[in-house]
Amino acid sequence: MRTRGSGRRLALGAAALLVAACGTSTTPTAAPSATPAPATSAPAPSTGASASPSGSGDAIDLFNTAYSPADGPDGGTAVIGDWQEATQFNPFYLTQVTEANVAAATWSTLVVLTDDYKYAPDLAVSIPTTTNGGVKVPGENGDAMTVTWKLRDGLKWSDGTPLTCNDFRYTWKWVLDPDNTGVVTAGYDDITDWACPSDTDMVLHFKAIFEGYILLAIAPLPEHYLKAIPVKDQVSGKGFVPADMPNVPTSGAFKFASVTPGSELRLERNPNYTSWKTGKPAHLDALVYKWYGDPDSMIAGFRAGEVDVATDLQDSDMPKVQDLGDQVSAIQSLTYEFLRPNWSSFDDVDTKQGVGGCSKNPAVTDRGPGCPMADPAMREAVAYAVDKDTINQRLLGGLAQVANTFVSPEAWFYADQTPATFDPGKARQILDDAGWKDTNGDGFREKDGVEAKVELCTTTRQVRQDTLALVSAWLKDVGIETIVNPVDATSIFADYNESKIDTPCVLSHGNFDIALHAFTSSIDPLGNYFSYHSSQFNPKGVNNASVSDPDIDKQLDRVRNSVDFAEIKDAMAEFQKLYVEKTVEIPLYYRKQVDLHAPRLGNFFGNPTQAGPNWNAADWFVTP
Repeated sequence: MRTRGSGRRLALGAAALLVAACGTSTTPTAAPSATPAPATSAPAPSTGASASPSGSGDAIDLFNTAYSPADGPDGGTAVIGDWQEATQFNPFYLTQVTEANVAAATWSTLVVLTDDYKYAPDLAVSIPTTTNGGVKVPGENGDAMTVTWKLRDGLKWSDGTPLTCNDFRYTWKWVLDPDNTGVVTAGYDDITDWACPSDTDMVLHFKAIFEGYILLAIAPLPEHYLKAIPVKDQVSGKGFVPADMPNVPTSGAFKFASVTPGSELRLERNPNYTSWKTGKPAHLDALVYKWYGDPDSMIAGFRAGEVDVATDLQDSDMPKVQDLGDQVSAIQSLTYEFLRPNWSSFDDVDTKQGVGGCSKNPAVTDRGPGCPMADPAMREAVAYAVDKDTINQRLLGGLAQVANTFVSPEAWFYADQTPATFDPGKARQILDDAGWKDTNGDGFREKDGVEAKVELCTTTRQVRQDTLALVSAWLKDVGIETIVNPVDATSIFADYNESKIDTPCVLSHGNFDIALHAFTSSIDPLGNYFSYHSSQFNPKGVNNASVSDPDIDKQLDRVRNSVDFAEIKDAMAEFQKLYVEKTVEIPLYYRKQVDLHAPRLGNFFGNPTQAGPNWNAADWFVTP
């Protein structure tokens, strides 16, 4: 699955975003936004585990959530505002945060990610582990690993058709279909058989140990709806275009009522889904999405009472909404803002797949036949040339926590690193030593006939444009010429199948030199495998920056091939060290997840994981 957007990775991070005090803290569970009656929710289904999947006795607890929604009235509609429009509805092809949020309300799967960084069973009865016998390593009958899941009894799609193991098995085959381009296959291709002894029993036979088995099943796809549509046509959108959506069976709390491009998206209650926590269908009759062209317009719409929820805001928006008091949910998240250098060289273009290489923007292609950021010295120099503290102070009011790595301090596998400090003199020395010289006296460097001229890509958000204005000046100071190119989010985060190699700044095809955007790191360490392992270049994965390094691959392979959380944590610490040493990216600061919610909306709990603010939409209610 791919989830770019402002960066959320929904499940594994394969496929995906605050200000935090220094150090690590625990994100508290937010209070409901309305004044509710005392909570009377049913107990959560048992996970069958209270420790790590390895059963190694690790103190990390990923299963016992404290989430406890209040009871509330049934009926009514909640209106949600977002400044980016959702245009992709297949849960395996999501590219924007807003699409991930819509999916969280419409597509449920085996496990839900809670607001306190836990895993809870959703369509599954419990989460299999080595402790409860659901995971066997080595597995049965010669398997490297065997995983057994049990679905809840009586599951149905929104159209009333039974939702069974066969739908999950169909999805496994769908992912691996040769005509299915641009979808991540890792993990799925380790499964030799997805057996269905009954409608509710699923036995997965793995030929290799796969750490990410808990979140592997992104979502079940409805076999009865999709089996008549060739996969190659589904890749092009058939079955999931706006006109189709009212007919698409969903597995989550809501189903699609109508999609009006450029206007609104309407969801209505799925009577066949019951909340994993309360055992009841959604309180609300409907959710309606209203699209705004920019965050400021959306904030104005919230103030005018046009929407009950306004999502996808960030730290730079806080001064605009601080007077709204407890209607603001600003929580630490797994998101970081960063500069992403493209490692790909000029010779790496795959013309058949339409990926690879660097910026094709005519404004920079006169630099010569090469990709400057493919040189490790250029990447390291940029890291020393950028003043993160100034970005924080000047653009964010000093409220953000400067980031040294891509992993949030809230993650259980976080390992802090010594960052590249602001040192333009060192940046110049690095470039000098690598042979980047100003040979023609114009103030900019060149090497082997290639000028140090790069495109800086980002979205049209003002804070990002202001950030790149600073970055451009700093890079000019060390001899690197830049062209700043803010583009619409639908271009930079465009889906692989719906864009081309010359789409402006498109990440999925590698048409950039340096991109400024944000990512939500996965709650599962394996999410990083799909973004940084050299086997995961598009369209097979989401390593859009073409990161390729044997030392990095080694640590990510350790993560992928283990269910021992102690081993995984150590491998992630080593990877984070390499991330800084090899300048995989230039992390700038950790971000808050900022949402607005009206007093009449109950059970709004901001979620810091990639599940996003709609993760518990089944439990929302509205009061008069």
